[in-house]
Amino acid sequence: MSQTGKPRAIVLGAGVAGLRAALHLLERGYDVEVLEKLDEVGGMARSHRVGDFVFDHGPHGFFAREDWLIQEFKELVGGEDGYFWLTKWSQIHYRDEYFNYPLKLRDIASKMDRFLLLRALCSYLWSRLRVKVTRSQPANAEEHLIDEFGRVLYDQFFGPYTRKVWAVDPKVLDADFTRDRVPSLHFWEVIRRIFTDPIKDQARARLTPSGRVVLHDLHAFFYPRRGAEALPQGYAERIRHLGGRIRTRARITRVDLESRVVQGTDGPTAFTLPYDGIISTIPMEALVSSLFPAPPPEIRALAVRLRYRAILLVNLCVNRAQVIGPFWIYYTTQFFNRVSEYRHFSPDLAPTGKTGICCEVGCDVGDDLWKADDAEIVRRCVGDLEDLGLLRAEEVENHLVIREASAYPLYDVGYRDRVNGLVRWLEHEAHVMTAGRQGRFLYVNQDAAIISGREAAEAVDRLVATGVIEDRAVWKSREARRKIVT
Repeated sequence: MSQTGKPRAIVLGAGVAGLRAALHLLERGYDVEVLEKLDEVGGMARSHRVGDFVFDHGPHGFFAREDWLIQEFKELVGGEDGYFWLTKWSQIHYRDEYFNYPLKLRDIASKMDRFLLLRALCSYLWSRLRVKVTRSQPANAEEHLIDEFGRVLYDQFFGPYTRKVWAVDPKVLDADFTRDRVPSLHFWEVIRRIFTDPIKDQARARLTPSGRVVLHDLHAFFYPRRGAEALPQGYAERIRHLGGRIRTRARITRVDLESRVVQGTDGPTAFTLPYDGIISTIPMEALVSSLFPAPPPEIRALAVRLRYRAILLVNLCVNRAQVIGPFWIYYTTQFFNRVSEYRHFSPDLAPTGKTGICCEVGCDVGDDLWKADDAEIVRRCVGDLEDLGLLRAEEVENHLVIREASAYPLYDVGYRDRVNGLVRWLEHEAHVMTAGRQGRFLYVNQDAAIISGREAAEAVDRLVATGVIEDRAVWKSREARRKIVT
């Protein structure tokens, strides 16, 4: 307990999950301190400035559908004038054509080779019929994509794009990866969506294995006028107003499970913070390596085997009003995987008559791309943009290259058991609750991360008050798998 008699809670990480967890505990009467290694809050929801340009830490949209969360979002970003309600528009660049995504029959029929279109349709129908008859489940991402789209579209687009972005064979990825990020559509639903307005059809939204709504089912989203950073900054302001503390530039050296203290440094100053409850939103491997006594070898081995895909965010300040039409475009054969334009999210993110774009380049920590010079990375991005006819090199006034080591959890086959094993040990044995994209190894959006932060705070409150720890496994048991025959 603190000197005021309040239970003390420590939150590791000041992304939106950690900030929401801290806010909940403050509202429940806890003395709370948040520890963040960077010099600002927000995690992957922070923003960056280059002169009068604002670039998010990768493109963001707030897709929440829970009433309480929408209301909280609006309050934190500045009320009704602090956000935009936007209709999502994205495209795929394939064989020198741009296809709206999700796909529309009119779009495909007018741009795709007729023979290829016929082959793709027959392949799709065959795959859907086979799945309907066998009622079996895919064993990996390749099998799931073939089940959903057919062998032809898999070979033409989904397979090559997955290999490019993740640098692994889709057979290595768990089927959850594509279930969580690619819409699972039945035949008649495809036909219905071809001819109906998706904006009016959101009541049919489905849940993915991680409990989030399929992103492609949500065709509109909220976006803060001042950029993605407005939301975590709003949380931080409310936390401080309620008496909570946020310590930035904090390096955690030890989480002592016996003495129930967190030790670390804040610049040259060392600190020791006692706690009654603790929540971690930092990567599991970093958490496990900081624990004392050290976890059993099998637990440490589980943490080491969790893999992330890194990313380079190549932000360009462009002296023209617009570069692309949609919010973002996926590219299959260029140096970058996706290009996003921030002015479409909010006109306040770039000076009048200019715009900012982000080129996302997949890589791994320590590889040649990760270590490449910024100027070389920018040169390659601009070269491809010029070849696409999107801009001229002389229009690029400035740039900012950001390296994100833990951008995307990599759902390789078997990851579920590893994550569940880690979470159960951390929460039941170490009494450290986990939350968020990094803390629970979940490929989720902001709204799901925020909800997980609140749920972790509820679990801490329950543990402190009653000593009860509920099973909060990330993944439930799955159905039997099969090997596909194509």
